[in-house]
Amino acid sequence: MTNARGDQAKLFLRRQTVFGTAAAAGDGKFLSLPFYRFENAPKAGLEEDDAIYGDAHTGDAVDGLRDAGGSMEVPLGINSIGWHLYGLFGAPVTTGAGPYTHVFEPADTIVPVMQTAGLSLMDVNQHFLQDTLTYMGMQIAARKNGQRARATFDLLAREETAGGVILDNTPVTYSPDAVPVGFVGKVQMDGGDVASVTEFNATIASGTELDQEAMNGLATGAAFNTGRWALTGSIAARFTNRTWYDLGAGTTACTLQLAYDLGAAGSLKFLFRNVRFERSGVPITGRDVLSTSFNWRTARPEGGNAPLTVTLVNPTADYANPT
Repeated sequence: MTNARGDQAKLFLRRQTVFGTAAAAGDGKFLSLPFYRFENAPKAGLEEDDAIYGDAHTGDAVDGLRDAGGSMEVPLGINSIGWHLYGLFGAPVTTGAGPYTHVFEPADTIVPVMQTAGLSLMDVNQHFLQDTLTYMGMQIAARKNGQRARATFDLLAREETAGGVILDNTPVTYSPDAVPVGFVGKVQMDGGDVASVTEFNATIASGTELDQEAMNGLATGAAFNTGRWALTGSIAARFTNRTWYDLGAGTTACTLQLAYDLGAAGSLKFLFRNVRFERSGVPITGRDVLSTSFNWRTARPEGGNAPLTVTLVNPTADYANPT
């Protein structure tokens, strides 16, 4: 008997237009994207009915509400990451004639981008489909190391079903798709390099939820309820002066940028504006170099600037669905 292996799994994605209606299968219609893990698991409640029958036996099992929720981790591929950013922020503003510059920003009004996802376990010929999948948030953890940079996206889908066939036998791929290594990352504050930073973490959340209250006659959700953006994170830094300490102790805001520059292959930059730091001290835990961690969050946008601008430069002309 053949065992399913993770290295034989394929992930397919295509945007869909109607809530609850998956994109149709077809060769050349879906993207096949690399990933480190996909854990957007289907869920269904199973409750005990408490009707009284005059005995001590358990009640009947009653099927509950259904959805799929979890996350996936993907490489920061200089081309493929644009598809995922589109899934979270919506369509970018694209300029240039090759290389192209794609600018993503949190919108004033959140409109969830809906996708159809296919997960195929090729070695055991088993295929699963998730319809009306949307991205709820994103986490980045940057460190100086020899590991390829990656991001985690929080996911939510209306329903998962087991299908009989693969969605796409000839999917579209992004190739080449250079991925920066951790040590390429650079952190800047107010436009200047900050060499003392040893870790940079950021969480971007939209607050989107599945509406499981509207009475649509189904066990699955009726729509997406949108929330509001939250941009938070933390940095860890060696203590060389009071720069970070004073930012936490005062009321001054700053900009923070995480940048990956791959030269001719492209670049990816996350610029957070109007960043405020929580107050934190400098713990002395031993005789070695002193480090400390500071939490931060962005305040409301000022001067017409979005609290976050993601700038992606690459050879990809656009992020429309494959034809």
